[in-house]
Amino acid sequence: MLIFSQVFALNLSAPFIPQFFKVQLEQIFTYCDYVIGNESEAAAWASAVGLPDKDDIPTIARSIAKLSKSNPSRSRTVIITQGPNSTVAVSAADPDNPKVFPVTRLEDGQIVDTNGAGDAFAGSFLGALVSSKTLDEAVLAGHKLGAMCVQLVSALKTPTFLFHESAAGRTAVPLAKGGHVVDMVFTMVETLST
Repeated sequence: MLIFSQVFALNLSAPFIPQFFKVQLEQIFTYCDYVIGNESEAAAWASAVGLPDKDDIPTIARSIAKLSKSNPSRSRTVIITQGPNSTVAVSAADPDNPKVFPVTRLEDGQIVDTNGAGDAFAGSFLGALVSSKTLDEAVLAGHKLGAMCVQLVSALKTPTFLFHESAAGRTAVPLAKGGHVVDMVFTMVETLST
């Protein structure tokens, strides 16, 4: 069994991955420190492994968090987003106490296109983690960038990024492109810099 010292994260990416590649995911999960997915991907995993309730996100996240791990010195954390509903995080270190992170709801008229929101969440979440942010701060950063993403049309108009230098370190920060992203950039910088 290999033990890696680097942190390894996996984004489930789409429901067909757990649906058709369960065995391969089980092989990869052993190396994962972080697994990120959404409610549809979690339900597909629950179905693939025979969990009785495909809607019980904390139980599904717990089932992934508790799988065997090649590097037991770091516990696995599973983060499941649910669009406008709360994000759930379950750590193998404390699997019976899932953390629930409320999402700041947008008005229906603010939501333009949900494509890429999960990738935006994952990228911002991981960017915050490598910037030494806590799990709570990383989820908040993911929520903020996911919210920014859904207010734009598709990947064609996603924000570009600069690196913001602060006392807390280097953080990827979205910049306005063509005026589509307004003052949320400054909110993101402030959130990630504290």
